[in-house]
Amino acid sequence: MIGERLAEIRKDHGDNQDDLARKLNVSVFAIRSWEQEKSAPSHEMLVRVCRLYQVSSDYLLGLSNIDPVYEQRRRLEQFSPEELTDLKKYESYLLWKKRSEKNKT
Repeated sequence: MIGERLAEIRKDHGDNQDDLARKLNVSVFAIRSWEQEKSAPSHEMLVRVCRLYQVSSDYLLGLSNIDPVYEQRRRLEQFSPEELTDLKKYESYLLWKKRSEKNKT
């Protein structure tokens, strides 16, 4: 499970195995071995991968099929910078509206 998820996350970030190996300061053979489930990364490496790609360890380890932060980031990547600005403005408006309604009661 770790290998499959690691490969998916790595590819989603536009990294190849060489890129990830350099970022983690390990050999390409190690990355390949992890992704093929022939070996598993150490706990330290799992933490480094999670921090690097901002993904939860539960998702990477297969304990959860959904990582809300990772899924949200993937959705947001579909928007242009202008659309993201509009989303933030709309979010601010909705929060303001909610506070206003709460203050009325």
